Amino acid sequence: MSDNETTENHAAPHKAGIPWRELVVAWRDAGLLVAVAAVAALAFNALRPAGLPLLRYAPFDLLGPCPELADEIPRLAPEKLKIGDPNVVVVDVRLPWDHLEGRLPGSWFMPMYETAPLDPAVVARLKAQKPGTWIVLVGTAGTATAERALTALSGQGLRGLFVLEGGLEAWRKLGRPVDSTTVPVLVRESGNPAARLYVDARDDAAFADGHRDGAVHLPFDDLLPPEPEILDRLRQVQDRELVVYAGEPVPDRPGGHRPVHPAYGVAAELVARGFPRVSILAQPYVAPSSASDPPASPEVTPSGDGTPVSSGVTHE
Repeated sequence: MSDNETTENHAAPHKAGIPWRELVVAWRDAGLLVAVAAVAALAFNALRPAGLPLLRYAPFDLLGPCPELADEIPRLAPEKLKIGDPNVVVVDVRLPWDHLEGRLPGSWFMPMYETAPLDPAVVARLKAQKPGTWIVLVGTAGTATAERALTALSGQGLRGLFVLEGGLEAWRKLGRPVDSTTVPVLVRESGNPAARLYVDARDDAAFADGHRDGAVHLPFDDLLPPEPEILDRLRQVQDRELVVYAGEPVPDRPGGHRPVHPAYGVAAELVARGFPRVSILAQPYVAPSSASDPPASPEVTPSGDGTPVSSGVTHE
């Protein structure tokens, strides 16, 4: 074997170089593919009736609480709450019959139902408040209603949220003022039927079997709020008295009756939502025996001291 052959056999293997040209071509093709996909996505989004925003903005407040943490719900002691402060909005998230029986003066009504979202109109009003406004949610002591409402509102970008510690009960114990509203109960009917509009609080089956002429069906449900379409229909006739009836007699003091009487539940919902003229028919619905029956004179259920009960706000 020659020296040249020995040298060739012991020579180090040739190292392959980095394929720069191939890498550049691959990166170029990948960049072009991403650019084409982005342009196509933007063009498709622009053609949609309501395209998605390119940037998502949520208001930020350095002094705002952090409600995302379920174990760190911000709470406000009742003795620190100042009613009438322009920088504070008090929101009652309890159900309407609780709201009527006792609430903080000036509080907004936004019930937290078990199976329904919060009222979008009230949420929009809260979002329209100036930055730095405190939103104090009032629930019932021992329940998580206010906490759930706070979580729902924080998920919609609201800040400055607090739960009133101890709820309305803690406020009462301090001797602070509480507003309440009484819904009048009509014992008998009379007068001009055209001046009133009947609201049927019974279930679907009972309403289908028979109801008052022209009655609006608004069935009582303590898990769901009324249908917005029905509320809109009733708002168009607010010049007429809304008389709510059910299929069972109304107790003497329906406000304190549990379970909630259907007629009182629907009437409380309407009053809490701002309807000005709402009353309850004490007697259950029965089909009229004849059209010639003479009308009876109207009466209103008296209170404990013998004075008629009327709708309005009282202070305890």
